[in-house]
Amino acid sequence: MYFTKDTINQLPPNPGIYKMIDDDDVIIYIGKAKHLKNRVKSYFSKRLDSIKTKLMVAHIVRIEIIETRTEKEAFILENQLIKTFKPKYNILLKDDKTFPYIKVTTQEPFPRIIVTRHKQQDGATYYGPFPSMGSSRSLKKTLYDLFPIRDCKQSISLTSKEPKCLLLDIDKCVGPCVKKDIKPIYDDLVTQLALLLTGRNSKLLSLLKQDMKSLSNNHKFEQASTIRDRIVLIEKLTESQRVALDDSASYSVWAFVESNSYYYIMVQELIDGKLISQHGFYDEKRYVRAANFIEKTFLAYTNDYIDILNSLICSFDIATVLNPLLKHVNLPLSISPERGLKKDLLDNVTQNAHHALQRLLLKPKKSSNESVLMSLKKSLQLTNIPKLIFGFDISHLQGSNIVASAVAFKNGSPFKNAYRKFSITSPIPTSNDPKSIQEVVYRRLKHCLDKKEPLPDLLLIDGGKAQLNFAFSSLCKLGLEANIDLIALAKKNEDIYRINHKKPLRLPHDNAMIHLLQYIRDESHRFALSFQRHKRHKLSQQSQLLQIEGLGKQRLKALYQRFDSLDSLKQASIQDIATVPRIGLQLATLIHDTLCRS
Repeated sequence: MYFTKDTINQLPPNPGIYKMIDDDDVIIYIGKAKHLKNRVKSYFSKRLDSIKTKLMVAHIVRIEIIETRTEKEAFILENQLIKTFKPKYNILLKDDKTFPYIKVTTQEPFPRIIVTRHKQQDGATYYGPFPSMGSSRSLKKTLYDLFPIRDCKQSISLTSKEPKCLLLDIDKCVGPCVKKDIKPIYDDLVTQLALLLTGRNSKLLSLLKQDMKSLSNNHKFEQASTIRDRIVLIEKLTESQRVALDDSASYSVWAFVESNSYYYIMVQELIDGKLISQHGFYDEKRYVRAANFIEKTFLAYTNDYIDILNSLICSFDIATVLNPLLKHVNLPLSISPERGLKKDLLDNVTQNAHHALQRLLLKPKKSSNESVLMSLKKSLQLTNIPKLIFGFDISHLQGSNIVASAVAFKNGSPFKNAYRKFSITSPIPTSNDPKSIQEVVYRRLKHCLDKKEPLPDLLLIDGGKAQLNFAFSSLCKLGLEANIDLIALAKKNEDIYRINHKKPLRLPHDNAMIHLLQYIRDESHRFALSFQRHKRHKLSQQSQLLQIEGLGKQRLKALYQRFDSLDSLKQASIQDIATVPRIGLQLATLIHDTLCRS
């Protein structure tokens, strides 16, 4: 059943799906509706905010509908038809998840700040994404210095008091856990946080200067000095975000790059001369032409990622595709600079896009993991397809604090539920990586047998022949040498050592198989190193505690019986520590201050 713009009042008020069709008789959009007449009419209202919708409506010649009995049936049918026809305006972008977001949990009474790569429909407010995980984690720390909101994971209500932590005692948090009248002040902090993260630094600084002046006039000089310090820190942060532009300049800078198999677009948003966010989008060349990829990225980005489109700076190939679209909806045409500051900005984004595309190419792809695992079986002459791989590594500091990691990869991707870390317990007089590997391989596989957990198909050892042989001895001891394949990957030349093979195997450096093995090896190294550092830090803190006059091993033991870990001891108040037998208020204060300094 067909309708046109002039006959949409004749549409039925029932559930169903609608297909928008252009003058080439091509379906350009498929949607579902609980009330077909109202939903379709909404597209032809005078006020349309979305650039994508404006462009789509301009190309609609007729509308076809299919009525269904329920909205659920419409939902199922919509999905089936979208998969079949792949309409131009039913766009699902492949978002490069490399770039992290700052998430503020505004769905909670007292929000907190989280760094995440995944943007979800969970009621929280997301800012970014930012150029790197390192930059966003550094920003998170700065944000907590500026805005002393909570950093704990516990659920905090508006009425009931919850356990407090150390941050309140050292004035790093306003303490919504115990101060229930703090809500208006807390909301102001979250509002100020939002101003900073959306680039409205000038407005934020103006508000803070007003607060500082008011506090000073009321002789609240200590509070005024705290505001002053925040102003100084924000001004420094603003300077570090600036990208050599006037304060009033706002641009959306687009760069397009490609490899043999992929197209990639990077978009940087500059607000008031500051870099606010960076997005990356990609698609495979075999599925889409360059012009179509640029167009669909623009349509989806302006519809789903931003509210206002700033002046566009882009290369000529992007401008050729986008300018007709911009002209159609009466928006300013894009700029393709050939020299000057704007050309420098575009060149910088293009360089970043090339780096991002290279990272994408090096990262093992889920879609091809199955074929990579099949290739590994063939090239390494394995018994089984290595669907479950355990990676092992050792870490120590000058022969002390020896620890080991056992990471797991399932179908070519990290399987963190099966990650394990170990403190090496064998009496090894000096650092002995092969002997340590022997212990950790035995303990990890023994645990699998005892707990009836799935055994790995392949063990990947970080090391050479010695590590390989010691790991094999553990397999033999457990009677698993015929069931589990074993290899060692040596860093120097990425040589692969195997049992009963005299010479190592060396795979091409650009091969997907070696990329996967390197990924597993590097992940096991990272996991071992982080555990070793954590353990070293805890030992350092314990050593500092033992240096406190009056705190011997017996009293330290009593502390650990009361507080099951050093972390829980760090979060305890002076009064809580003082309740431990033979620990008075004076000693509790010393303990508390020592842990705060560390």
